[in-house]
Amino acid sequence: MLKKPVKTKINIIDSIMGSGKTSWAIRYMKNAPAYQKFIYITPFTNEVERVITSVDRNFKQPQANCKGKTKLEDIKRLLAEGENIVSTHSLFRRIDQEIIDLLDMENYTLILDEVMNVVEQMDEISRDDLKMLYDKQIIEVDKKGFVQWKQSDYSEGFFEGVRNLANSGNLMMYEDEKGEPVAAYWTFPVETFKSFNDIFILTYMFNGQMQRAYFDLFRQEYVYYSVSNYNGEYKLSEYVSYGNEDRSKIKELINIYYPNVRDKKDMNKAGNKTSSFSVSDLKRKTKSTETKKLIKNHGYNFYRHKCKVSTEEVMWTTFKQFEKSLMPTGLKEHFVSVNARATNEFQHKSTCIYLANIYLNPITKNFFSKQGVEIKEDLYAVSELLQWIFRSRIRTGQSIDVFIPSKRMRTLLEKYLDNKI
Repeated sequence: MLKKPVKTKINIIDSIMGSGKTSWAIRYMKNAPAYQKFIYITPFTNEVERVITSVDRNFKQPQANCKGKTKLEDIKRLLAEGENIVSTHSLFRRIDQEIIDLLDMENYTLILDEVMNVVEQMDEISRDDLKMLYDKQIIEVDKKGFVQWKQSDYSEGFFEGVRNLANSGNLMMYEDEKGEPVAAYWTFPVETFKSFNDIFILTYMFNGQMQRAYFDLFRQEYVYYSVSNYNGEYKLSEYVSYGNEDRSKIKELINIYYPNVRDKKDMNKAGNKTSSFSVSDLKRKTKSTETKKLIKNHGYNFYRHKCKVSTEEVMWTTFKQFEKSLMPTGLKEHFVSVNARATNEFQHKSTCIYLANIYLNPITKNFFSKQGVEIKEDLYAVSELLQWIFRSRIRTGQSIDVFIPSKRMRTLLEKYLDNKI
């Protein structure tokens, strides 16, 4: 019987979108020994089907059934039977201790297509609630920031979810410099990652992402690789850092909107401030009917008059809460989530409208900083922007037109294309 390695090897396959990471993963699974078992996790259900049809390993997808069995229960059955499994981020995030125990008893390789949301601020627990629980010594926080539930006779009620997360070791708290509770954070159980033989995470600019900060928070070691195409075959290669990439071809394909002397209006002027098009800025702007109208008109003018394309060629985004307020005319069916990743569904889109300015939640940034983990905010922002842009047809080597009124985000893209980031 195979022995589980003492330490899981976490491999970060860090290559630009469209470089062949998923193609490499499919080839790797097809060529692996028959005894090697895989769990492949992807953000989208259409990618689930791609893996099932492309890899001849009888992959199984967890299913709910009419008898009330949930997908989470079914994945436990598949693990116990040693099946190859393919599923989505949303199901994988619901992993519990029973699944971790099953993984510990097996020898699985995890392939994670794109990073996951592994740390989330729990907005449903208010600062006042945290302070009350803390002051009444119902909870306490250890030196590492983990919340301990102390009231053993509490069985059910409003804080049952808090208690369960604390008891499972998945709840952390950020305290300010005075030691006062500020925010609670759900963290994906790190023991899950320790339960695999090997892990491959397919992504780009990992250094700027939250999951990198999460691994650093839990002192998980990882190594970087790139993907290269050798005579039509995708193989892992020595890591080429993003700062040393040749981006000249990408730069040629991205046409960023700038006003010309004949324009009656400079459509970029609305984003000249550093904070323009951030969540806080848009909360204020969308309270004004005329401001909303102006932003929407700029989006419409860009695709209809500047680019002269039909709506089918357009993709646009903003933060979800402002989608209805800022939707340019004709683009109701062409919204692409600001955090879209790992999908080819929009690879026919030639025209991109990006009405957002990405910042980390300052409380989350401070939460990591207190634990000695730095998140590079500009790198985080540009990686999110690139993931979105690469949903378009640029991933197939075709040129795109891009409207980014936020001066900060536009400048970050310019710096990236010039290898200054």
